This record gives sequence, C-alpha cells and structure tokens, in this order.
Amino acid sequence: MSETIDQAFADIFHVDAPYGRFQTRPAEHLLAGRNVILQAPTGSGKTKAALFPYLLAREEGLDFPRKLIYCVPMRVLARSFWDELKRDEKHSNLDVRLQTGEQQDDRRLEGEIIFATVDQILSSFLNIPYSLSMRQGNMNAGAVISSYLVFDEFHLLDPGSTLPTTLEMLRMLKGITPFVLMTATFSKEMLNRLASLLDAEVVTVSDEELQGIPTQRNKDRRFYRVDAPLTAEAVLKHHRSRSIAICNTVERAQKLFEELSAQADPDIQIVLLHSRYLREDRLRKEDEIRNQFGKAQKKDGSVILVATQVIEVGLDITCEVMHTEVAPASSILQRAGRCARFMDERGEVYVYQVPVDENGKLNYAPYLGEQETLSRETWEALPSFVGENMDFTAEQRLINLVHGEADKKMLNSLEQIEYSHRKQMEDAIDRQDVGHARQLIRNVDSVTVLVHPDPIEIEDPYELEGFSMFIGTLQGKIREWEDAGLPNESIPWTLMYPRENHDEYTSRYEWLQVGSSQELGSSPIYVVNPMLARYDASVGFRFAPGGELRSILQKRHETWKSKERWTGHERESYEEHIRKMLNVYHGKLEGEMAYSAKRLEKQMGLPEGSLMRAVRLAIALHDVGKMNKQWQIWAHEWQKRIGAPVAENCMLAHTDYDPADPSQRSLESEISRRRPPHAAESAAAVFKIIHQLVGAPGQIEAPRFKLMRSIFTAIARHHSPTANSYRSFDLHPAARQTLGRVLEGLNASQVVHLLKMESKDPKSIDSLLVKPSDRHELLAYFLIVRAIRLSDQEAVTIRV
Repeated sequence: MSETIDQAFADIFHVDAPYGRFQTRPAEHLLAGRNVILQAPTGSGKTKAALFPYLLAREEGLDFPRKLIYCVPMRVLARSFWDELKRDEKHSNLDVRLQTGEQQDDRRLEGEIIFATVDQILSSFLNIPYSLSMRQGNMNAGAVISSYLVFDEFHLLDPGSTLPTTLEMLRMLKGITPFVLMTATFSKEMLNRLASLLDAEVVTVSDEELQGIPTQRNKDRRFYRVDAPLTAEAVLKHHRSRSIAICNTVERAQKLFEELSAQADPDIQIVLLHSRYLREDRLRKEDEIRNQFGKAQKKDGSVILVATQVIEVGLDITCEVMHTEVAPASSILQRAGRCARFMDERGEVYVYQVPVDENGKLNYAPYLGEQETLSRETWEALPSFVGENMDFTAEQRLINLVHGEADKKMLNSLEQIEYSHRKQMEDAIDRQDVGHARQLIRNVDSVTVLVHPDPIEIEDPYELEGFSMFIGTLQGKIREWEDAGLPNESIPWTLMYPRENHDEYTSRYEWLQVGSSQELGSSPIYVVNPMLARYDASVGFRFAPGGELRSILQKRHETWKSKERWTGHERESYEEHIRKMLNVYHGKLEGEMAYSAKRLEKQMGLPEGSLMRAVRLAIALHDVGKMNKQWQIWAHEWQKRIGAPVAENCMLAHTDYDPADPSQRSLESEISRRRPPHAAESAAAVFKIIHQLVGAPGQIEAPRFKLMRSIFTAIARHHSPTANSYRSFDLHPAARQTLGRVLEGLNASQVVHLLKMESKDPKSIDSLLVKPSDRHELLAYFLIVRAIRLSDQEAVTIRV
C-alpha cells in the first residue's frame, strides 16, 4: 500500500517521491474515515499532505467529498496557496477560488477547492456570514458540512474565541465531515488532548523523515535576545544584503519603515508590508517581496523588509538576518521560519523587547490576556536557547516549555466553558445574534474599516474594499478623537457601522454612529470619515488628516466576478420553476451533498437516500405560499402593467423583471410593497403533507420526525433565517391542482389533499422548527436549505 500511495503522490505533485510517510499517512486515515492532526516543520510540505487525499480521491473515483475548504488564519496565506495551485497546469481543470475579506471570489462557497480565512468559514457555519447579507445567512453552512475541511496553522487561532468555536464545530461534524488540523508548533499536550477530543489520528515527522526534508538539511539558524526596543539603528547595524524586521503593530511598522528610509544608504531598498494596503498595492508588494526574498531571489542589491504578522505564514521567503519584537513562542518560530529557510543557509534572529505605552507599561498589543502571558514567558525562556542552532527539535523544546502548561490550562478551560460556548453558537445560529460574533470568531482579532463620505449611499458594505485592523487600534483612535473634541461642526461624524434590516425580498442597511470605544464589537465592518484617513501606496492606510480617500468596489477574480452580478429574471409558472430547480439540484448540488448526507443518514438511523428525497420534497413545496391569492394578484397585475399578461389560472412563481427598464423600476417602487411574504406560509400550508410523507406520528424523537422538522424549517426559512411565524393566507383555487402535478414527479400526488388552503390568523411556528441543540436535525436543515436556496437562485437568475 505504501509504495502505491507514494507513487500516486509523486504523480499528482510531479515530484520524485514524498519527503516521508507523514505526507501520505493523512490520506490513508482520511480515506478510511478517520480525521487527522498533522504536525510537521515549516516548509516541509504540509499543504501537499492536506491536498493529497482530495486530489487522489478525484483521480481514483474514491468516496470522498467533492469540495475542499482550506481554512487559514490570515489572508496572505490563503492567497499564497491559491496562487500556487492555480499555477499548477496539471490541476488547471479544478475550480479553485479564494474567499477572504479582501478577495471575495466565492461568497456562496461554490468552488471545488476554496482557500478561505477561518472567519469566513466560521461565520458561514454560524449563520452570520461576513460575506453575505443576513437575509442569506443560512446559505453556506451546508457547504461547510459537505466539504473536506483543512485547518492550517491551527495554533494561530485565538484561544478565547476562534479556537473553541472551531473545535465545537468540528465536534458537531465528527463522523460526517472529514477534517485535518495542521501546524508546525503544537505542544505535545495540545496534540494529545486534541486527538482525544476529536477522535483524530496524530501524524508527526520521525527523526529519519526529518533528515529527508530539504528545508531541514544543513542549515543553521541562531537566536539572540536584545533587551531593548527594535530600532532602525539596530536593523542597519546587522544588515548584510537581505534583512527582515517584524513589528507587532502596523503603526510601529510604519514608523520603523520611515526611520529606515531616512537613515539607510541610498543603495539599500526599504520595503513595507502590512494588512492595510489596497488589494492591488498589496499584491504588487507581495510579488516584489517574493522576487527579492524567495528561493530564486535576485542575488544583487540590498533590501530590508519591514513587516507585521502578515508574513508569519504564507510567504515562501528567506533572509540572512531577522529582527522581531517578542511575541508568543509559536509566533516567533513562525516568523523565524522566514530566516535561513532553505538548505545550506545560515541566519540570525534577534528578538527585541516591546516598547512601553503612555503609562510606562510594556505594550504587548495585539497580544492580550493569555497571549501577553505567553509573550512574557517566551522572553524569559529565550536565554536558554541563545546561540543554539534552532532546528525542529530545539523549536519543539521551546514550544513545550512555553506553551505546554498554557495549552493544558487552555484545554481545561475549554472543557469548563463548553456548554456556555456551545449555547452562544446556538443563539448565533437560531437568532443571527451578531453580538456573539466577537466572542465566537474574532475576540481580539481584526475588523474591516471602509472609508466613505456618506455611508447612506453604500448599498452593500461587503462589496467595498476595506482595511483589516486590530480592534484595539480603532478603540484607541476613538479615544483620541474624543480628546480632540470630535465630532464637531467640521467633522460631524467619525465612525459608523451598518445594521441590516431585511424582509423576504430585500436587504437594506441603516448606518449608526459609534459614540464611544465601548460600542465597538457589534459589527465586523466600520466606515471612517475620509477627513480622518490618508493613504499612499508606499506606507498604506493610516489615520491622519485626509479627505480624498474612498473605498471602492472590490475587484473579484475575473473568472467568477460575472457570476456575482445579475440583471433580473424571467416569468415562470410554479411548475416550470420547480422543474428548473430540480434540474439545478441534480446537476450541481446532489453530488456535492452525497458524501456527508450518507454519513448523516447513518448517524440519524435513516434509510440511505432519505436526505436526497427530503431535498426533492422541500424544493417541490418551498414556494406553495406564492399560490396565495394576494401573491398571485400582485404577480398578475405586474405582468399586466408591463404588457405581458398571463392566464388567470396560471400560478406564477416569478414575474418578468428587467431593472434596466426605467418603467419597471418605477413600477417596482409603486407596487412591490403589496407583495405578501410566502416562505413561512408555505411551510404552514404543507405541514401535513410533510408529516404524512416523512414524519413518524407519536414518536417525537424518532429520526423521521427530526428529518420532518429539518424540511419544515428549511422551507420556512428559505428567505429569512430567523422566521418564526406566518401570516394569514388564502390559497388560490388552482393551487391544489398545480401542486398535484408537481408531486406526481415525486410519486407523492396522493397526499395533495392534505394541503392547507387557508389560515385566517397569524401563528407562531417555534415548536416546529429545528432546535440548534440537536446537531442531527440542525445539520440536516443546513443541507436542505442550501439546496433550496442555491437551486432557487440558479434557476431564476439571469446572469451577465
């Protein structure tokens, strides 16, 4: 088996052989249904090890998910992996996409391989997506469930928010969704406890395999501790031809860049990289840095790179001398992986104390709480390693010394808060409680800052290009503005954030002013007054008197940007719409769902194929509420007013609509408000049909009853993820006959007499909805509602 799988690895990646069994063992475990935790050194080929089972399964037709979501903690890492795979001609037929806050090529997670930041995936699973409106919040969780999940650089996840949320999500998906966790810097305590928690197999690198990794052979990297802040003078003193200096904050990196630019000889090029550049400038800088510091770097010239944590992962670069402010040991080692990175190289890493703040205290930001403690302990541990060659074995000693006890305490605390954290996740899913986002996803992470003179003009803030920023930086700026007397007559507002208001058909944003630093955390996105911001391609974004900067529409990847825009829709009868949706589902989504659906059915004790039948039934029934008399009156009046009337007994699911036609836009504003809701009404009207076909009378906890709740909830919430009641309705006399013809295709027309034709009073449906605490019915709901919503959009939309 090992020789066969080694050859398959070599063929897929165009190499002579894998570096060791650590690159192929994960595939053996994953394809046998076991999840994996992989620990291997920086530059050892962990990415190939993670991609291999997916690519092998595709080539051999093995039973495995058809979608891979590769999750990373930082945008630059996602883009680096995406670039590398897109350049591989052998895999050019793959639908590879990038989904980060900066480059949103796949907001609905439809690609085959998606490189994404962790916040994009967690927010999607929690129904509070950072890439979609709240009205579409339940669309992407099903894609997460249906995928093979890779979590790279797992140690970089925030232990107070992102880490426990990720672990709880993976526990929910255990046995249904295959996953692998990877890092170079797990402590032994973390490895063993995570393996037990997630029932995962641990794969590590043996001493023998270590010698076979080119980046680990014949190289020398030594650490030195400097009991002083990082300065331009120190960087220039040790500079040879390639140096990297890393600051913990953007502001300090910008300051160091300006000082070096002023003091360095003219023949030394100074380059700055951080998270606050416009996308085109950042991509240009990353390419320049790869050319100057990569394995095939230019050998002439002299360059100093000043950066922040953005280069900890993802950039395959090296240098002779590295300077870094102290941080947790895992981060220090990630940074050091960009010094003497390749075989036969020699390098020095100088670790500096952080500067003091205005109160005279050491300023470890953005490392706060437990991360600050780890930074202090790293500082205290470094003297024991000064002058020693920091190979992988020495790195593991440092990690175990600094992080071992902390990881143990952290994992113990996770067990203690497991119930409360899971309850917060359930609240976020059930009520789209965005207030939980900071506790669940980005506790001390970043927010996105836009620049615009009048936020009311912004139709969708998630379409604009912004700047990633540590939330503490923004809090400090608000206090500075308050001390300066802002807002005032000249600058009437400083910072705003959007609050989404939506119904079944539209999403609109209300813009609220931030009155104090305590109000931050209620949104992942903020807009700053352009009078307070400045930008240039060299230094990037910064808070300073400005007035001309304005966020622009994000430029999507050329292949996919056309798929994100649509011009309108064409008239469809109910029967035509359901037929189109079923065609979309069978052609595009059934295969995506198959792997996870089979495993979920097995866990729930359902016959094989139950979930696929449930999806087809949900699609057939989801728009029955549109056959309400009032909805049909609205639709027929629309068609008549635009000069395209239809027969009275034709039950319409969609009208003709061309937003480029001024008369139709005018008509829309005139009569659209007469259009009644239909989603929860549909669920109420077909409840008895679902119960007859799926439910198990008298067995409330029976698997079929759980599936019935999942179908009912998917129909009720296929336009609004928080719908919990329906209005009165009175179906058209032609509704039962129309639905009967649709159900004939599902061999279910015998139950059409159970269709509820009217309800005179609004009612709550809370008791019939899925309970987020029941993982099985929740996951089934996520799969079904994704199938409905994507099939619905693909079937009706005219794309440009």
